[in-house]
Amino acid sequence: MAWSGIRKSGKRSAVSRESLESAVTEAVKPLLDGEPLVGVIIQHIEPKSRTDSNWAIRGVRFGKADRKKSRKVLELVVERLQRDFILAEDRKGNPSKREVIEIRRAEEGSSTASEHD
Repeated sequence: MAWSGIRKSGKRSAVSRESLESAVTEAVKPLLDGEPLVGVIIQHIEPKSRTDSNWAIRGVRFGKADRKKSRKVLELVVERLQRDFILAEDRKGNPSKREVIEIRRAEEGSSTASEHD
């Protein structure tokens, strides 16, 4: 399985969101017998206890892969990877957070954009 050599003395390794998304996708693809799973989207969550993971799957880009089969395989892979990896914090010391931008139409043909936290 992908990333099996990174584990450090029983502790979880911190990895970036992009690396984790890639690792989950690459671990799942061979188990789907060539079905075209596109990828996954990882989100940061607050762990309920010290032993819980700080990430979860927010969404799946199934492509043309069988959804039922993909979900079963994803459950197994994610359960394993959550034992091995935590989602790393970004450079500011906060968990990775994507900005949300809202675009509103002001009048015909024009639009305005505003940031929301």
